[in-house]
Amino acid sequence: MDIIVAIMPRLAAFLTSILMFMNSAGAPYTAQINTMESVTKLCDGCYVMDCGYDYNARGIVENGVSSTVELLYSGLKTIYTGGKSFGCTTFNCVTGGDYLLARNFDYMDSPALIVRTAPENGYASISAVSLYFLGYELEPDGDYFADNTKSNMVTLLAPFLPLDGVNEKGFAIGVLELETDPTFQVSLKPNLTTTTMIRACLDNAATVDEAIEIFRSHDMRDLLFDGCKYHFQMSDAHGKSAIIEYYKNEMYVLYPEKVKGSKTDYQAATNFHLVDGAEDPDGLGRERYDTAMTALKNSRGVMSEKQAMNLLKKVSVKDEDMNGYICSTLWSEVFNMNRKTVSLCCFGDYNRRYTFSVAKPLAEQIK
Repeated sequence: MDIIVAIMPRLAAFLTSILMFMNSAGAPYTAQINTMESVTKLCDGCYVMDCGYDYNARGIVENGVSSTVELLYSGLKTIYTGGKSFGCTTFNCVTGGDYLLARNFDYMDSPALIVRTAPENGYASISAVSLYFLGYELEPDGDYFADNTKSNMVTLLAPFLPLDGVNEKGFAIGVLELETDPTFQVSLKPNLTTTTMIRACLDNAATVDEAIEIFRSHDMRDLLFDGCKYHFQMSDAHGKSAIIEYYKNEMYVLYPEKVKGSKTDYQAATNFHLVDGAEDPDGLGRERYDTAMTALKNSRGVMSEKQAMNLLKKVSVKDEDMNGYICSTLWSEVFNMNRKTVSLCCFGDYNRRYTFSVAKPLAEQIK
């Protein structure tokens, strides 16, 4: 975090100068200004934002991290070397005719931003961002964006930093950290970083198969943090699930095992390698994984949204030492891929649940 603290004043000054230009330029930047001003407090430490500016959704998947996105990352990637070790748990299940993907995000205390995007040349989606990556620490009763458009400037980067999400086609994805060397693939394919890969999939993939093709069509560059890599669990409205994992710069697609008598093919992931034979002495979360898989086995893969959230509560963490970093569950989400909704609990408060639909702006849903 020391690196973030050192860099953020310079970044803030840079963004403020951009804001002054945008205000003086007028209409061409109305969408960016409206996006910043849409930031609204949901509860202590959690905000929502409707992204209404064109962040070049098609260009991300066609060209990789280039143009505006590449500029942002080249200027900001050093920020993201200030911390590591987020935990997390994901699993998929089915309730009635609806398929679910459940997800805990475990990390050092920091505020959260729930972002809805609706690009003209891509699918609408809702995703979650940790504001730690934009330089914010969690403060008691902190109101980080109240009546301060200048401080909201950094939220224009939020669409490029999703950690999970669901889109209007019923595709959902979440990323989880691994404690092995970062993936850094080199070929003639376009490059994507950890979070821009999620952005590309949410904007362009209607199914798990389409998302896998996006992964295969790009070189993965784990630039979010130094010293670790990531794997991803994804599901869709047809009940298909897969985990994408990289080991020694090779991409692997892991599908659920067929379990006799189960209502759906289920799988789970935490923070250790699932590829057969992978060396992973520092892997985390085996108890969380076993708890999730046992519950899925006992229920034959069938859970209501409430039961899925209860299981997320059971595998949540509070002030847990993860390889030297003290982490807690910052948010728990249950994505319903058929209804295209996300149910959200923040900071371990499972008595207060928010539900958002991809179909409408977030601002309309919290009034």
